Amino acid sequence: MESCRYRLQIGKPGECGCDHPSVLRSTPFDATACNGCVLRVPADFFAQTEQLIVRQHRIDGPYRPAPRSCGTCGTVKHRTSATQFVWPYWHGGASGDELRWSVRSVERFFDGPVKTTIVGDRPPWYRGHVIEQPRIGPCANRGFRDMLAKMKTMSQHPEIDSEFVWMMDDVYLLRETSWDDLDTPRAYPWTRDNSNQWQRRKWQSMEALRARGRPQHDYATHLPHTVERGKLAALFTEFDLDNQTLLWEVLYGNSYRGRPYGTRGFFARIQQRYSVEDLQRLTAGCHVLNHLQQCWTPEMRHFLAGLLPDPASSETTDSGYQPSFRKVGRSQPRKVKRRPRHTHRAVIEGAKR
Repeated sequence: MESCRYRLQIGKPGECGCDHPSVLRSTPFDATACNGCVLRVPADFFAQTEQLIVRQHRIDGPYRPAPRSCGTCGTVKHRTSATQFVWPYWHGGASGDELRWSVRSVERFFDGPVKTTIVGDRPPWYRGHVIEQPRIGPCANRGFRDMLAKMKTMSQHPEIDSEFVWMMDDVYLLRETSWDDLDTPRAYPWTRDNSNQWQRRKWQSMEALRARGRPQHDYATHLPHTVERGKLAALFTEFDLDNQTLLWEVLYGNSYRGRPYGTRGFFARIQQRYSVEDLQRLTAGCHVLNHLQQCWTPEMRHFLAGLLPDPASSETTDSGYQPSFRKVGRSQPRKVKRRPRHTHRAVIEGAKR
């Protein structure tokens, strides 16, 4: 009698439903193995597999492979028309001239011709394209509402292209970066956190998405975002962003992007003070840099100046400019109020004796 050439991969080895002894090797699955006998496969195996696939599709959205080069020729597609980069900006809230280096980095490292636009205030050193829009008046959630007001301008203004890249003044390109690099969806895993107003707004945005059966990936990554103007305008209508204060990038990413990738290796986020040497080490190999507001330091500016020595086409002469930096820590120790001596426990108990 010949040995059975088939071995069941699920369940106990050797159980194939015939009298043949099995050999310890794997062969392709064949439902008519061993002279017509049928392998005993658990009845619910394929149903469970289908459920897992459906569940992953529902949570993560359709799978989107990493961008490929043009065919198999090894070349990358280049955009021949100028790509518009747009910064919402309030000069009174800037720590220093971070915007200068963000604009320089785009002109230096983006793969293709660019044009730059600021929506908000014009900084004194900038002579490029500006869509003037003052900060909104005092109101609840003023910072969030001001950002949404500028985003609505981007969705409607005729001087904004149908496709553009949304930037922030403390976001910088560090090496050659293409449209496909920026268009690749990147997000963080999200867990609920109500520790501050930013996190509460994020949770409310996720709840609005969950109510519509959409994924809940954290696209508030401080990365550049590619945006289609028409889709951005549709968000304001669907989520009533004129009245609801939600995070537009979270809504946009989960509504219009595919399954995201992580940010590791592509993005460096600096959250504490470092020397120039440490910054060079921490950003090695990354395409995009972002830092916290308190991390705008002389070391950070020196690091960027070494990487981006050439002025942008939109800069005016730097004559007499003195960079400013926010103070870190207190210049004087905090005064501590002391309780009057007659209220001390020892004094009170001593008086009772």
